[in-house]
Amino acid sequence: MRTALRCVASAACILGFVAPRASAQTATWYISTYTSDMLVWDEATEEIIDRIRMNRPIPNGVQLNEAMTRLYVGDASGQHIQIVDIALREVIDEITLTHDSVVVRIDGFAAHPSDRRAVMLVKNYTKLIDRYSVEGPFLVAYDLETKQVTDTLPWPEGGPSERTNFRFSPDGEVLYFFTSDIIAVDADTYEEVDRWELSQPLEPGLGRPNFGTNSNTYDEPGVATSLIRIQDPVHNRSLMGIARARLSDKVVDFFTLGPSEPVGSFVLAPGGEKAYALYTTIGAYEFWEFDLVNERVSRRVPFPGRARMGLGVSADGTKIYVHVAGNTIDVYDAATFSLMRTVEFDEDMTLGNVAIIPGNE
Repeated sequence: MRTALRCVASAACILGFVAPRASAQTATWYISTYTSDMLVWDEATEEIIDRIRMNRPIPNGVQLNEAMTRLYVGDASGQHIQIVDIALREVIDEITLTHDSVVVRIDGFAAHPSDRRAVMLVKNYTKLIDRYSVEGPFLVAYDLETKQVTDTLPWPEGGPSERTNFRFSPDGEVLYFFTSDIIAVDADTYEEVDRWELSQPLEPGLGRPNFGTNSNTYDEPGVATSLIRIQDPVHNRSLMGIARARLSDKVVDFFTLGPSEPVGSFVLAPGGEKAYALYTTIGAYEFWEFDLVNERVSRRVPFPGRARMGLGVSADGTKIYVHVAGNTIDVYDAATFSLMRTVEFDEDMTLGNVAIIPGNE
């Protein structure tokens, strides 16, 4: 099934599932830990090939820039963004708005694809004699070169919000805000230019959709493949399926798989014909494999699992990785889902803070 609230060009109306980017044979992982180090892990050798010493302990909120040349990394205090040069594998700069007696916490960050400016969601905490004075949240524009706040931005409709999600389009022309709707504003003027009314059903007779808008490692630029949940008001049940969303065209291609199940940690495989996810209930864990060509669940295989799990797939598509939390990555054969080996690190990984770059650097 395919839907578009408005096709911005005739070509958008005939798009099917878009073929993802060409697969590589290996990939490099950048893994946050509960220390001051980020681990650089090579898929091909399954070894730590480097460590990046951060300025601040417990790196988190890792974001890869559009050119895949930088990492923007937060810290445990929420006051700093550290900029990592991937080629040098070192911190080359740091951002903070904290000054004098005012602590400024950065609760949201999005770098422009030019890497010359950014938008941040911040809140100010001023220590007084008998209390803290809290101001915000604020949306601010920030110049990464001069290290200056250049503007305080207007809130999209429905703001302000403590947990506003936003990011730039791959071409840098639009800044998307993810509220009850997806609001597109001009990246230079910050005026609203478009709106995707996801508060409305994708199709008549369906409830409001719930799908991801962040691209997988092996998605095409500007495309996000994810699990989708939709309420079926006729039968009073929640349905689960898979969707591919293209924000620039306001198009979602999706198909349903049946009643919603406790399935998450969805990852797209290289080549775009398969995807994987984890079925997780206490004492019952399963690998789920999705056949995206024939639009079905192709396999469900039980495995021991662990209390908290992240999922990854190798760049050549032959291995499945179960990681976080802890200091190990379990390596499974993608063809049989049998455990091949466990890779052990000296440090514990933080939950979900992994950047994966396909190909040789």
